[in-house]
Amino acid sequence: MNGLRKWLAISLTFSVISILALLFYTITPGQLRSLIQIHPAFLAAALIFQFSSWLVWGARLKTMSEAVGGELSFRKSVEIVLSNLFAAAITPGHAGGEVTRIQLLRGCKLSVGDASAVVLGERMLDALFLGIAAPIAFLLFTRYVQSTPGIIALFGAAALVFGLLFFILLYVMAKPRKVKSLVTKVRWLFVRVRGVDKADRAMQKALREIDVFHNSSKRYLKDERRALVKGFLLTMAFWLLQFSIASLILVGLGSQPWILASFSAQTVLMMIAMIPLTPGNSGIAEVSTAAIYSVFVSTSILGIFILGWRVITYYLNIVVGGLVSIKILQDRPVVEGAVEGAAQEAQ
Repeated sequence: MNGLRKWLAISLTFSVISILALLFYTITPGQLRSLIQIHPAFLAAALIFQFSSWLVWGARLKTMSEAVGGELSFRKSVEIVLSNLFAAAITPGHAGGEVTRIQLLRGCKLSVGDASAVVLGERMLDALFLGIAAPIAFLLFTRYVQSTPGIIALFGAAALVFGLLFFILLYVMAKPRKVKSLVTKVRWLFVRVRGVDKADRAMQKALREIDVFHNSSKRYLKDERRALVKGFLLTMAFWLLQFSIASLILVGLGSQPWILASFSAQTVLMMIAMIPLTPGNSGIAEVSTAAIYSVFVSTSILGIFILGWRVITYYLNIVVGGLVSIKILQDRPVVEGAVEGAAQEAQ
């Protein structure tokens, strides 16, 4: 429990400080009334889109799980998704959410390997969608928005890192033995960075996950293509709902929706979010969003916009995820173990 509180405190601290700094530098005290004056219809629409994205995620989890023999009702799959939100929001790279989903899927007649295959399959679909969207996003952004060299460099750096990670995933799918051999050869690097005991545990975990990812991807591509196609369509729906929230908030604040530019910007932000830098990407998300959106959003509403966006897409996840995990599912030990385990691995 102490570890969970620590990571929650760190995550919230980074986020709150970043938002307060943005508000301090971008608006006057009188402009804070704009947040209260946001059009309620667009605020309600943004909330509906967020809730709908959770339902779509639940449908995807159900589809991917049933393809490998799991037995999930739609209600149960949504509960698992909501339960993972809290752990994901306060751990680097959202790793705690993945561990939580694996733990809860084990109660749905899935082995550890099959549950891991489902979660890795979800991440593979997310990576595939973002990999396709990234070059389109870059072209659209530079065509419709006058970009600065810094923004172009940020897009390029994010695309380079994500492209490298995506290539690694594809290589693991195709050549798992070579990847495992390479991991074994660089054991000295693990030892130098983390010490002998932690290095051996990390290396064994990496070798296991390479096997699980290879086997699960092979299984989906060979035997469960229909589930994979349906899962990808649901992945598209999920991200389109998520990406639309920012535009709804902008319109509610009296701005243009900037749909194409906003969608493009969030594609890059999601790539950054996958890199385990801070708990829940807090601090990094606010600063990165400010850097990109400042190119086309008025400075007077930038801080308020980011506050509203993070309340719906981040703080709401913590509140709803915590309530579902502890009050509804009564899986507090599972969630605590997932969060603390993921946090320790990130250290």
